[in-house]
Amino acid sequence: MAYRIAFQKTTAAALTVSLIVLAGCASTRGSNMENIAGLTVEQVAAMPAAQRAVLSQRLEMDFQRYPGNAENAIAYAEFLKAEGQFDKANDVMKTAAGRNPGSASVQLYFARSQAAIGNYPDALRTSRRAAQLAPNDWRTYSQEGLILDQMGKPMDARMAYRKALSLSRNNPEVLSNMATSYVLTHDLVSAEGFLRDAVKQRDADPDVRVNLALVLALQGKRDEAQRVATAAVSSEQAARNLAALNAATAPGGAWEQYSAGM
Repeated sequence: MAYRIAFQKTTAAALTVSLIVLAGCASTRGSNMENIAGLTVEQVAAMPAAQRAVLSQRLEMDFQRYPGNAENAIAYAEFLKAEGQFDKANDVMKTAAGRNPGSASVQLYFARSQAAIGNYPDALRTSRRAAQLAPNDWRTYSQEGLILDQMGKPMDARMAYRKALSLSRNNPEVLSNMATSYVLTHDLVSAEGFLRDAVKQRDADPDVRVNLALVLALQGKRDEAQRVATAAVSSEQAARNLAALNAATAPGGAWEQYSAGM
C-alpha cells in the first residue's frame, strides 16, 4: 500500500508527514490487509452508518468469541482504525499479540496499532520482534522505517527501507516510504527520484502518482505535476488526483506549511 503525503507543522522541526491511505491515516491499514471482512476500506467507508454498525457488531462478536484468532483480531482492529478508534484497535491487537507471540503477522499489526496512537518506542520494539520472527518479510522492515521516521531518525529509517528493498526489489510501497523520509528532511530531489521509480512499477498504488505530483508541485514544477497526476488513470481518478494536488498547493496548504519549515 502506498501512502499519500500531506504536511503539518510541528514545534520541533516545523514539519511532520501525515501519511494518508485513501480515506484514513497510514496506520489504518496494513500493507497486507486488502480488505476488512471481505470488503475494501473504500467500501466500508461508503457504507451507511447503520450498515457499518452491523459490521462493527459482527466483527466484535467474532473477536470476543475467538480472541486468539489472528484473522478475526486483525480484521476487527483494522475496522476500528478505519473508524478512528485507534486506542480500542490497539487494545484488540495487544490481546491478539499476547495470544499469538510467535506470529510475525500479528506482531506487525500490533506494531502498527501502537504507532497509530503515537507509542513509537513500543511500536519499534514490536516491529523488531516481528522481524526476528520473519527475517525475510520486507513488511517488517518497511514498518520499522516508518516508525523511525516518526521518531525523527531518518538515517536509521532509510537503512530499514534499504533492507526491505533488498528483500523486495523495487517495491513501490517501500520506495514511496523512502521518498517520504527524504521529504521530511527537505530533500525533494531525492524524494522525486524514488517516486519516479515507484510509479514505474506495475503494482504501484494510484496514490504513488499523487505523491510524485505533490513533490513536483512543491518544487514549483506545477505543469509537470498536473501531467503526472492525470496520466494513465481514468478521468474520475484524474479529477481526484488534481483535487488533492490543488488542495496541497492552495494558500495554507502543504506548499506554505512545507516552505515554512525550510
